[in-house]
Amino acid sequence: MPSSLKSYAEFDRLLASVRIEVEARLQGEPNNGAVASIKQQLDALHGWTRGGRCPSQAEKDQLNFGQIASRELDNDAFAGSLYELSSFVTYW
Repeated sequence: MPSSLKSYAEFDRLLASVRIEVEARLQGEPNNGAVASIKQQLDALHGWTRGGRCPSQAEKDQLNFGQIASRELDNDAFAGSLYELSSFVTYW
């Protein structure tokens, strides 16, 4: 399903917010592999999208944080933000 985000600016704001949340969670759970993987992927996504650049298909193919959220965090309200980001990138 396409994201409800309508612009790069909305995407970038949500990405920044989610990266802060992920970092805080990782501080509280440093051995949580799912959160660590999400952090690594979101950091890469941040770098790839500076200035509104669309990630290449090869870069997109490296991302599975939406799937991780579905498996590991689905009952967590935070997962919805990850789904939005994942969907935005998929349909970019």
